[in-house]
Amino acid sequence: MLLGPLWLGCQSSEPSDFGIEPDFVAYEDEAPMLKKAFCDDAECKDPSYEERYTYTAEGKLSKVESFSRTATGIMEMQSYTDYFFEGNGLMTRKVQYGRHGALPGWVAYYESEFEYQDGLLKLEKTYFNRQLEEKVFTGAVEYEYEDGKKVGQKWMDDHDKFYRRVKYGYKNDVVNLETWYDEKDNVIRIFEHKFSGNRRRIGEYLLNSTELLAMIEKTYDTKGRLATQETKVHNPILCSMTPGLIKYTY
Repeated sequence: MLLGPLWLGCQSSEPSDFGIEPDFVAYEDEAPMLKKAFCDDAECKDPSYEERYTYTAEGKLSKVESFSRTATGIMEMQSYTDYFFEGNGLMTRKVQYGRHGALPGWVAYYESEFEYQDGLLKLEKTYFNRQLEEKVFTGAVEYEYEDGKKVGQKWMDDHDKFYRRVKYGYKNDVVNLETWYDEKDNVIRIFEHKFSGNRRRIGEYLLNSTELLAMIEKTYDTKGRLATQETKVHNPILCSMTPGLIKYTY
């Protein structure tokens, strides 16, 4: 859940009204959105990067287009991803296209294939189209569930060797804890979730440490959908990137 693009800034204060008990908010991070904008200012007037989402008549995600701002100030599409579904509505495949040197048109670079069990996503296999002719396996993600809730993910490399996993904890059916493990299955990071109304804060800690390294702050709209996301770094050593904000449009 924390592997999406994040921006880093320097902040140090945290209101005391945040607690471990989720409020009566959906806290829906995966609601179908129309646009995801990476902003350079609070008003998000001129985002530096955007993702734009298209859906089928049945409401299924069909395409994501990625844009970035050029030196001349215009937003230009850099890549796009197509999504494919079975007749039962389960996503089976996605393909990302980009530019390749002097070749005309768009070229398929990255692909994912999805496998399910009892209607739940169990395995995602990823590939890279090398030299535009050979599809090479690059890794996989396995998903673990209990009572229909996702409780863990496990990553394998291009040789199917385990190298990382995460375990999710829940409070009132809302994720409130993430524990990350390395290739030797040692705990390397802990992320604690705290809530206050339509706000959610995710603090990053080292194992056996109370020092807050970084914090992701999320806000949600009146329907419980993710509205904004910002990352703030508390450890000055880690604070080396420009502050920013991600805004979501529905």
